[in-house]
Amino acid sequence: MCFFVNQWYLYIYTMNQIRTVSIIGAGNVAFHLARAFVENTIQVNQIYNRTLQQAQKIGEAHQIKYTDKISELVKSDLFVIAASDSAITELSLHIPFDDVMVVHTSGSIPMNALRGDYKKGVFYPLQTFSKGRNLEYDEIPIFIETEKSEDEKILFQFADRISNHVEIINSEQRAQLHLAAVWVCNFVNHMYYIGEKLTTDANLPFDYLKPLIEETAAKIKSLSPYDAQTGPAKRADHIVMQKHLELLQNQNFKDMYEKISKSIAEIYKNEL
Repeated sequence: MCFFVNQWYLYIYTMNQIRTVSIIGAGNVAFHLARAFVENTIQVNQIYNRTLQQAQKIGEAHQIKYTDKISELVKSDLFVIAASDSAITELSLHIPFDDVMVVHTSGSIPMNALRGDYKKGVFYPLQTFSKGRNLEYDEIPIFIETEKSEDEKILFQFADRISNHVEIINSEQRAQLHLAAVWVCNFVNHMYYIGEKLTTDANLPFDYLKPLIEETAAKIKSLSPYDAQTGPAKRADHIVMQKHLELLQNQNFKDMYEKISKSIAEIYKNEL
């Protein structure tokens, strides 16, 4: 009797596993997810993208079938919509299967943007993705959410095959996390762009700043960003800040310098 009970539970467990995946989209996130899935021996049945050439690049790189016709979608256990935020709902309406799970990868879009009778969820890898970069996928945090509690374990186990850092959060928390990510990644990178432009305009190599960038990023592994802050705005060095403003020719850069300096000064005003 025990043997048959164990076999039954094994059968149920196997049935609930995600064994096959289809990816909808062919941008940077889709490119890296396809690579991550293949590297972790997850079967990717198909890549769909409305521009065939983009789907073809990913498909041929990883020996995955591809199509630009959404009517040709084949059935998989999991459909991952890795497309622009504005396209998620429209794409979700074209998945013709009701006994599958569908997730999107957006940080800012709620789970209820998915429309259909299938199981719904979110699979959000928190990282900046560029096609030319090799990433350690097991170190990328993946944040998941499911509509039904019984699907949570299934999606968690799937994500756990890829990453050592899988967390369950809701749509509101994910939106705040995505906002924070924009500050520490996209905005910081824009600061790198400004730094590069200023050094280039002065006939200096941007490489001079790279050790500073690396140390600034490394410090927050042992210090909080609050404790790691340095610079003229923190110490209220108005003479230096005025010289910087005089050097800046671009009015947008000048406005940003003033606003960021004001924000820093406000935070540390009681420490002077």
